[in-house]
Parts: sequence; C-alpha cells; structure tokens
Amino acid sequence: MSIRLLICAAGTGGHVYPALAAAASFDAAAHMAKGSEATVSLLWVGTVNGMEAGLVRAANIRFEAVRAAGVVGRGLWGGLAGCLQLALGIVQALLIMRRERPHAVLVTGGYAAVPVALAAWLRRVPVLVYLPDILPGQAVRFVARLATRVCVTMDESIRAWRVPAAQVTGYPVRPELLRARELSAASARLQLHLEPARTTLLVLGGSQGARSINNALLAAAPELVANGLQILHVTGARDWPELQHARELMSVETKAGYRSVAYLQTEMGVALRAADLVVARAGASCLGEFPLFGLASILVPYPYARRHQQANADAMVARGAAVRLDDENVAAELLPQILGLVGDVPRLAALRSNAFKLAQPAAAESLANALLQLVPGDAQC
Repeated sequence: MSIRLLICAAGTGGHVYPALAAAASFDAAAHMAKGSEATVSLLWVGTVNGMEAGLVRAANIRFEAVRAAGVVGRGLWGGLAGCLQLALGIVQALLIMRRERPHAVLVTGGYAAVPVALAAWLRRVPVLVYLPDILPGQAVRFVARLATRVCVTMDESIRAWRVPAAQVTGYPVRPELLRARELSAASARLQLHLEPARTTLLVLGGSQGARSINNALLAAAPELVANGLQILHVTGARDWPELQHARELMSVETKAGYRSVAYLQTEMGVALRAADLVVARAGASCLGEFPLFGLASILVPYPYARRHQQANADAMVARGAAVRLDDENVAAELLPQILGLVGDVPRLAALRSNAFKLAQPAAAESLANALLQLVPGDAQC
C-alpha cells in the first residue's frame, strides 16, 4: 500500500517546525495504521520566497512552491494584487493535486494554506488543519471551514476559537528535541561550552532577532553575570554583527559568563535542556518546546503579532508555567524579572513543574495518526 501525503506549512517557524515533526512520524504511523507494507510518499507545498524551503529540503522532503499573499489590510491595490497571487496559487495547487493525487493533506498555516486547501477541497481530498497557536490567523480560520478534521495544541484554542469538534494533540516537537530531553542539564551545558553547575539563562531572539529583547539583555548582562548567572544568548541573524561588537566592549568578567550565537538549529534542544529559565517571544513553539523540558519562561509577545502571541503567553501564564512581560516594558523590567525569579527558588520550581505538566512528547505521533485516519482504506499507487 502506497500512501501519498501532502503538507502545506509556510511563513513562520511556528507553522513549519511542527509539520516537520509530524512528517518524521509518518512512516511509523503508516505502518501502525495500514500495515508493515505501507509506504509514504510526501510532498511539501510552501511559498515562493518562504523560509520553509531550506528546512524542508534539508529534511530530504520534496518541495514545491505556489503563489500566495495576504489580501486583508493591504489597501485597494495591495488587496487586488494579493487576490491575483491567490488565483495563480489556486491554479498551481490544482495542477499539483491532479499530478500527485494525495490521499490526505496536512495544513498548519501561512498564506499558501488558502490555495492548497481550496484545491484539495475541490478535488475531494480530505484536509486536516492543525493550529499551532492558541488563536488562528486569517488563513487558518478560512481553510478550517474546508477541513475534514481540526487539531489544536491546547484546550484554550477550542474555547477561544469555538471549534468543539477539534482534537487536542499538543504541539509536535522535532526528534532531536526529544533526544536532548534525555540529557542531564550538566551534560547539555558542557556540550555548549558552559559551566555545568551554574544557573543558566537562555535568551532567544528568534531566527531574525528580537531587537528589544536583545538590547535589554545586553544592558542587563553585567549585573546578571555578577549575580552568578551564565547566559546563552541566541541573537538572531539580523542583530548578530551589532551584538558581536557589543560583546567585545564587555568587561572580562561579563564575557566569561556570556555566550552569544546567531542561531541554533541542531543544538536548540541541547540549549533548552541546559537552561533554568528562558526569555523569548511567545510564538507557537513556546506552547510545546518549553513544556517538553519543564522550562520556566518569561514571554515577551511580539507587538506586531500581539493578538496571537499575547494569547499564547496568556495561556502559559494561566497554567502557571510562565511570566508575561510586554514589549514596551522589557527595557525597564527584564533585569528585575529575571533576578526576582532566579532568587525565588520555590516560585521558579513551581513554574517549571507547571510547564512540565503541559508536555506532550507524543504530539507528533498523535498528529500523524490523525492525518493517517483520513486516508481511505483502499489507498493504492
């Protein structure tokens, strides 16, 4: 039995990484659902200039791009241009559907979700929509109307989105994060050239960089190090040259407790395992990756994605697993927030315990199984 699957995930890491995690579970899920002879053929559809292309090809998954763009809030001409891009994308997606004849489609978000889901619906191909964030974006909200099944990360999505039939799978995490979970904190720190017994702060600036977080951390670094912390600062590519220069101006003592890197790909799980506390934006990954490691967090919602990231942060705060710090206050409050948490051992322990309770390490398998259940029983080449 040959099972043909198609993934559409584009735009942000929050859409792409959980789909990659689910894809890594497809073969095992197919064997369990359809028998040991079942094989999976997978195609990933993204956008022309999306960040997902390199990640998908690095995972040895076939990739194709379709045209897509937003249409809301872009003005008259921008909206018309977006409609034209979507129309072209629908034609491209229909051609892909006719050629590939997928048995089921997984959609996690991004503008490409609209033409792909619409083409699948027109071809009568079952669609599973997975919502990584607590609240859906416009594209996911639209394509969910065409979906055969909807899966979500947390119960809060069902209440906020009012989709009572949704299945809660948790946030799928990549296999390398699951492997890193088995490390001790001390061994993880040694892998990252950190002191094995020292309290460790992880600061994530995102793939491009969160300038407000990066600048606030630089200002706070001398006092944080003086108070016994060591810092692993993932700056993001955009701010890396500037922050490298700033590091050169640090005192010898501060440099000794501060390590910065532009980006972590294969070592992200190791960094999460090494940390006692993380400061980060409140993208969808905070709902799955931080709980996986029982990691306390200070979440700073991105101000231009406030609705989505604020909802993510608020869900974690409501579960007692995180502290929310608004972007406009990060410069003044980051240092006292970090020192307050690190200095309050029972509170930090409670945050970590509550985060760990949210962990769903089998989320990738759950999402893969949910998709395979949509494949017809007589699927053949």
